[in-house]
Amino acid sequence: MNYFINKIEYYLPEKIIDNVFLESECGIERGFLENKIGIKFRHLAEKNESVSDMSFKAAKKLIDVNNIDAESIDLLLVCTQNPDYKLPTTACIVQDKLKLKTSCIAFDVNLGCSGFVYSVIIAGNFIKSNLIKNALIIMADQYSKIINYKDRNTAPLFGDAASAILISESNEKNGVIDVDFGTDGSGAENLIAYNSGVVRDDNKSSFLYMNGREVLKFSITAVPESIAKILERNKLTTKDVKYFVLHQANKYLLQEISKALGVADEQMIIDLENYGNTVSSTIPIALKNLVDKNCLHKGDLIILSGFGVGFSWGTILYEY
Repeated sequence: MNYFINKIEYYLPEKIIDNVFLESECGIERGFLENKIGIKFRHLAEKNESVSDMSFKAAKKLIDVNNIDAESIDLLLVCTQNPDYKLPTTACIVQDKLKLKTSCIAFDVNLGCSGFVYSVIIAGNFIKSNLIKNALIIMADQYSKIINYKDRNTAPLFGDAASAILISESNEKNGVIDVDFGTDGSGAENLIAYNSGVVRDDNKSSFLYMNGREVLKFSITAVPESIAKILERNKLTTKDVKYFVLHQANKYLLQEISKALGVADEQMIIDLENYGNTVSSTIPIALKNLVDKNCLHKGDLIILSGFGVGFSWGTILYEY
């Protein structure tokens, strides 16, 4: 029994900030933001819009657009680092909002930019264990509520979004072929929101802090190594892969990873101009857009790789 990514939908809040605003707030030139970082627009949640609200909107869209029977959903996983509350788990709130059956398993996963890859595998292993048939995984974050919009290191990068993905059992060979994971907690303080949990330090800001240089060094080392490992294990080269759909951190970083791998420009997907870095939603948004453009065909091999806060990373070799 294998499992595959059955359907994807995503939700973007209506409020948008552009580079004119950021040029004014941070003093960063629009040309740099658009050409180097690769971002023009970011969607921001409203002040009274919660992560469970965004999760509900993405999931409801998935269910309605694809005529999914809500009774068929056996597991609900919400991946977020900005939950409604420390307790109860946001997944329980979303289960009620969606009116899913009470026998549905529901829990949160606290991961950032690697969250989609981890969530797919967690849900998939419930399926492979014959415990469930269908899982609804939701990626949802609101970094806008922990960002100082005068901070040049974080303000230009992040946007809010929620994505909903149906993971289902498959009797064919399509779906997840192989995975690779890694963690380096020694880099935890390079991307962190101090005072967001039980540890308090009045000498530190509660806004998101990022050491961009260290995050870049980590990413251009760990990600190519993870991808190379999974390709070697499956006796493949980069030329055998149709697309590399990586976490959309920023254009420059994706180009550097592409150079390290020796990947052709058309293989490396860069799709963040209109959304920014939406944390765990970047891969499903990019993947959904590829599907909608009919860019993927049965049998195509793709690499999905998420990486970031933690430091953590995860890579999937996937057959469409």
